Amino acid sequence: MRFLRLLSASVTLYVLLIGYIVVLGIATFVEEAKGTAFVREHFYYDWWFILLQGILGIQLIVIFFCRKWFRRQNWGNLLLHFSFLWILVGAAITHFAGKEGIMHIREGETVDYMFVGERMERQTVPFRVTLTDFRLKRYPGSHSPSSYESDLVVFHQGREEKVGVKMNKVVNVEGYRLFQSSYDPDERGTVLTVSYDCPGMQITYIGYVFMVLGFLGICFGRNSRFSRLRGEMSKFRTDKKVWLLLIGLFCVGVSGNAAPDVSREHAAEFGRLVVQNPKGRLEPVNTWTSAILRKCYQAKTYKGLTSDQVFLNLIANPARWVQEPFIKVKNRTILEKLGKTGQSFIAWQDILDEQGQYLLATEVEKAYEKSPAQRSSYENDLLKLDECVNIVYQIFQGQFLAIFPHEGDAAGKWYSAGDDLSVYQGKDSLFVARIMVWYKDELAQGLQNGNWTGADRVLEMIRTYQQAKNKVIPMDEQKIKAEILYNQADVFSWCRKFYLILGGLLLGFVFAWMMNEKKGLKIVCRALIFGIGTVFICHTLGLALRWYIAGYAPWTNSYESMVYAGWMIVLGGLVFARRFYVLPALSALLGGVVLFVAGLNDMNPEITPLVPVLQSYWLMLHVAVIMAGYGFFAICALIGLFNMSLILGVRPRNRQKIGSTIQELTLLNEMAMILGLVFMTTGTFLGAVWANESWGRYWGWDPKETWALISVVVYALVLHIRFIPGLSKSIFVFNMCSVWAIASVLMTYFGVNYYLSGLHSYGKSDAELMPWPFVIGIVVMIVISVLAGYKYKKIKLTNE
Repeated sequence: MRFLRLLSASVTLYVLLIGYIVVLGIATFVEEAKGTAFVREHFYYDWWFILLQGILGIQLIVIFFCRKWFRRQNWGNLLLHFSFLWILVGAAITHFAGKEGIMHIREGETVDYMFVGERMERQTVPFRVTLTDFRLKRYPGSHSPSSYESDLVVFHQGREEKVGVKMNKVVNVEGYRLFQSSYDPDERGTVLTVSYDCPGMQITYIGYVFMVLGFLGICFGRNSRFSRLRGEMSKFRTDKKVWLLLIGLFCVGVSGNAAPDVSREHAAEFGRLVVQNPKGRLEPVNTWTSAILRKCYQAKTYKGLTSDQVFLNLIANPARWVQEPFIKVKNRTILEKLGKTGQSFIAWQDILDEQGQYLLATEVEKAYEKSPAQRSSYENDLLKLDECVNIVYQIFQGQFLAIFPHEGDAAGKWYSAGDDLSVYQGKDSLFVARIMVWYKDELAQGLQNGNWTGADRVLEMIRTYQQAKNKVIPMDEQKIKAEILYNQADVFSWCRKFYLILGGLLLGFVFAWMMNEKKGLKIVCRALIFGIGTVFICHTLGLALRWYIAGYAPWTNSYESMVYAGWMIVLGGLVFARRFYVLPALSALLGGVVLFVAGLNDMNPEITPLVPVLQSYWLMLHVAVIMAGYGFFAICALIGLFNMSLILGVRPRNRQKIGSTIQELTLLNEMAMILGLVFMTTGTFLGAVWANESWGRYWGWDPKETWALISVVVYALVLHIRFIPGLSKSIFVFNMCSVWAIASVLMTYFGVNYYLSGLHSYGKSDAELMPWPFVIGIVVMIVISVLAGYKYKKIKLTNE
């Protein structure tokens, strides 16, 4: 009995789960150094790790019986915890009884086997597969794959069946599932993933259903912890609408230049032309020139000139612009080698010596010879500079503006005036070859006399040619106009500024109102909340407009998910605005900071075609739900930080008032954390279902998956801290943990993308984390935590 009591003790569970978290975290970094095969053999699939998970499962069963959970009326809590045990059983069956392998087939070839394991052991399957045709579809005018699919003939049980398999479309044959995985470089062969996991998959999916039902019971059950927290909150104020608000959230998911420049009006007309970017996407020229200026100058304008003006000036007046210092270089060593010590910008001519030779050619060539993993930070910066230098050179040569469609090109490729134009015939050849020469002449005339009528006329001729000759790629004029509006409005930059301003003002007035509840201060607070709500509507419209332009949910890469995360954070604050004025203030400030990070030049805001695996309805569902969880956890961190700040401000004269506020906000903190865990866990397992539909396995210990699991366990530990003796009534400990727990989310969202690698690299950015803001934030949190902890011991507030 003593052993069972020890095994069912909360402290024992905490120790084991913390150990589990540590092991998982270490494994992700070992994988980066040693490779996936190593960590699977020595961590995830080794006997000791399986034993650890088995002990956790056994401990859960012991807790069920020792604490008599089956006699409780809180069915949601019981069903939720039971679902984890059920999922664990399904995972064990998958591991020990499931099969997974690779089937490689060339066109016309028939196979009845697959290769299994790291040593590629050949194993026969109970059917034969013939590849009749493999097709790789690309985005028009681009080499980027949009889809790859295989036409198969399957022979099984004495019959023949023709089937097609492609990404996110699975073929099921006698319990074996075939997934499109890869293909041969010559595009004459396919690589299929073969998975056999009927009992394990079914049991696991049933566990997911139990989990969702358990979460519903926790949120809506009469005797759940969530309902008790809501009841306790009602003791503080008479407002009864918090529950309705939570349901609403649950349902969401300058200086001038001496020389003349191209006029802003004509440049705007130029920006309305359509161009094909290197990835095959048709977009306004304004989008393309904005991306170029951000890459080279790392800003949206240059000395008051728009990106379209800069691009046209490069075309019309190259002699002047080779001397213009608009290429930004961060690396001091590179600047020293170019003789630009103490500067941040160079001109294009600065990279050439007196003989016109490229000064950095040798070093650039050596850097390209290395794999990306072997390159130093200096070499990465060198290659970024080389990219900018080549972009500017190609603009000078007329090779970086693909605005001419080729009517006879089946792939829909567009060409620049400086490209090889031998593919054009007859009048098309004459038009494409001469129109840009004519346009440059008209630009020169406009620079001399300020008359842009001729240049406008040439642009109209190019626009007419585009509409007449584009036969392959649909060119939606409404979307082009919408994208120009999106670019010009720059909604998220404006939202960032107003979030920070209004959030800062609101926070100041909230503090003033808490000290002196004057009616005038309350009116000002409500007005500022209304202002934040107005900005939030603009934020929402910006997301909707990007969704319309891209044709898919705008949370597929680092930039988009940051903008969406900011939206969720501000939404969370506004939902609680009626009862807690401080929350919209804090959420607006954090939302502004998130949009600020998204607006950094390293975050690429370009709208790009989706890679094949992301072309699934699971994308919108999985990311939307999991980002909602991130938003709730951000709210928890803000509440915890605010409560610790209030603890520092407790004095004898305000002890009762501030103490009551802290207790009420702590209850809200726990409720928000419960909802955050609901969304985070649900989103994580929705991702597992998506993985199973795309790759044939619902959990592969990818670093992103692993850190998502770590975040779930971390927040579960924080929510269960009330069962630890000595900490159950500590308001300070819970609020402090809610602040520090956000580190697991940051690692899941940022750290995995930038410091680790895995299957989720399709959302990875080329950005490098800037450590100093994080270091400063950590230092501030440490100072506040230490001071608040010391003060808390003296005032002895509890959540009784």
